[in-house]
Amino acid sequence: MEKHDPFKYNPKGFRAYGQMYDLFHSNASVKIAGGTYDAGKTFSCIAYMDMLAREFPGARMSFIHRSLNRVHRNIIPTYEKYLGYRPTRRDDPNPTAVTRFGGEHPDFFEYFNGTRIYVNGLDKPQNLLSDFFDAAFVNQAELVPFDTWDELTARVSERAGTMPIAFLLGDCNPSVPNHWIRRQTKAGKIAYFKMSFRDNPEIYNQQTGELTENGRRRVERLQNLEGLRYKRGYEGEWCSGEGLVFETFQPEVHIIDNFTISPRWARYLSIDWGFRNPASCIWWARSPDDRIYAYKEIYKTKLTKPDFIRLIKQNCDAADRIQYAAVDSADQDAIEQLQRAGFRVNEPKKSRTAQIDAIKERLKVDETGEPALFFLRDRLVHPPDEDLKDAYRAVEVTDEFLSCTYDEKLRGTHKDDEAIKGDNHGIDSTAYFILSLQGRRHIGSGRVVHGSVQMR
Repeated sequence: MEKHDPFKYNPKGFRAYGQMYDLFHSNASVKIAGGTYDAGKTFSCIAYMDMLAREFPGARMSFIHRSLNRVHRNIIPTYEKYLGYRPTRRDDPNPTAVTRFGGEHPDFFEYFNGTRIYVNGLDKPQNLLSDFFDAAFVNQAELVPFDTWDELTARVSERAGTMPIAFLLGDCNPSVPNHWIRRQTKAGKIAYFKMSFRDNPEIYNQQTGELTENGRRRVERLQNLEGLRYKRGYEGEWCSGEGLVFETFQPEVHIIDNFTISPRWARYLSIDWGFRNPASCIWWARSPDDRIYAYKEIYKTKLTKPDFIRLIKQNCDAADRIQYAAVDSADQDAIEQLQRAGFRVNEPKKSRTAQIDAIKERLKVDETGEPALFFLRDRLVHPPDEDLKDAYRAVEVTDEFLSCTYDEKLRGTHKDDEAIKGDNHGIDSTAYFILSLQGRRHIGSGRVVHGSVQMR
């Protein structure tokens, strides 16, 4: 197969640079773009898929994420940014060159030459794992279990019949050193391209070799990252966090696909107040065997207390018969507002050591092979907070578990039990609920509230 000329396929003049240029011209059938944060990996991979779609008429392709909801949140907005327009329906009076099928959440996009790019989530695999594709792009491949990736390599195959080489493409952020992506790369089964922000033309001017004005600000934010996030985000290294507070937190174990929760299970809230830092509210369900499931979440900055409480109420639906809200007892004014809004309140005694120990106990895998603490994958009831994303901070509680570390400067001091670095607002919220389940409950004077907004 001859090398592609990626430039002639893009009317917007996209140019691939550095490692991404090498990826574009590589004939490896399985390849992943990794490296630092802000390297333009997703945008460039979408450009690569667009190149293939234009070059091979009638091809069958797919955008894939671990979660179908994240395809619509992560990939499609970037795809529309790349195209420069939102694809219209084919029956639109003025249809665009790429059209969409399936309403607001399209099932696939169709090109002028008959090529289709299907939208698939691994949490709804019925269409994906029963078909063959000429090419597929997996966003955040580090979140995909190896068994699923291995199955995808069989589904993205020349058996689809259009392209002489079928391409399975992924992008990823660095994770733990023994991740399957690293092992497969070392075994020669994946072509891995380590990108950096210098490969992103929005940040680094390829002609002058200098940072752009916007790039200086973005690189400065990368340089200000600390600890594990600095090593992964700025240096692009696959490393474990030294001094991680919750070393036993495993995304593949503790984060699970969404499912229909039994209406008989008790429901609760946990709340950590915030404004400049994110306010955290987590909806919990407790099973009869005392396993707890986080199934909805607010994680958002710049919320006044009244706005925060209103957002909580709006996202309580008929199934959320909230027993009580476990809250930070430090802000009594906020607690009174919450009670006036109709919520019963539980104020567990605060202790950093007790909070950490309580969470660690729940994270343990028992003799059944399961922990007692789970987080459903698509919990956020709102889009990820843009300010947090721009600062490379956690955008949901599970991000905190992967980056919260002990502050080594304070180890061995009387402050040792509070020596934590990194965002822990959702972790605190989680701890309040777990502590509230221990011992006697002190319930406030509110009532159970039912809202009207369904989980998205």
